[in-house]
Amino acid sequence: MDLQDGIVAQFQYPHGMLGRMAGWVMAHRPSNRDRNRWTVDLLNVQPHDHILEWGCGPGLGLQACLAQAPHGVVLGLDHSQTMLKQAEARNRAAVVDGRLQLRLGSLDELSCSPEQFDKIFSVNVIQFLEDKLAVFKTFHTILKPNGIVATTYMPRGKNPSRAKALALAEEVTRQMERAGFVRIRMEELPLQPIPAVCILGEQP
Repeated sequence: MDLQDGIVAQFQYPHGMLGRMAGWVMAHRPSNRDRNRWTVDLLNVQPHDHILEWGCGPGLGLQACLAQAPHGVVLGLDHSQTMLKQAEARNRAAVVDGRLQLRLGSLDELSCSPEQFDKIFSVNVIQFLEDKLAVFKTFHTILKPNGIVATTYMPRGKNPSRAKALALAEEVTRQMERAGFVRIRMEELPLQPIPAVCILGEQP
């Protein structure tokens, strides 16, 4: 693994000192802040919503949700304890008053849970997963009727391009359809060097 691959791997699974640095970059990079705010805005969050962010990272998306759902409950799920610690530090007051729950683990643990959500979203997570259909099947199971799922990503690494972003959008759309979502649409956020893409779908 070369240096660039090692750095990219930290954004997939942040851990240790380099993971803490990756979290700092995620929290302070303007394009990442823009992607998180934009994604939450697309969800049309309501004051009492129950929201899940899968792969919550350092907690920017959680922070945006908490501002828009003052009477709701937000759950941040991540497989990195390093990221959960940063998310907790960023949103400590909401953790203390019970509006924010942070959980270490994977989506598999939610698939059999009675917990149901009004909105589910992720930012820069889906491109790391091989079995995207399984992800959207789980979302379909735990999303309330008329609920919304949103998946945002911006290709990174070697030679990113809008064409690669759109190719992934087609794959995500196809897997959402197979999982049972309806009224699927794509949105783009103009960023440099390429736009961020969000695919949204609704639970029937």
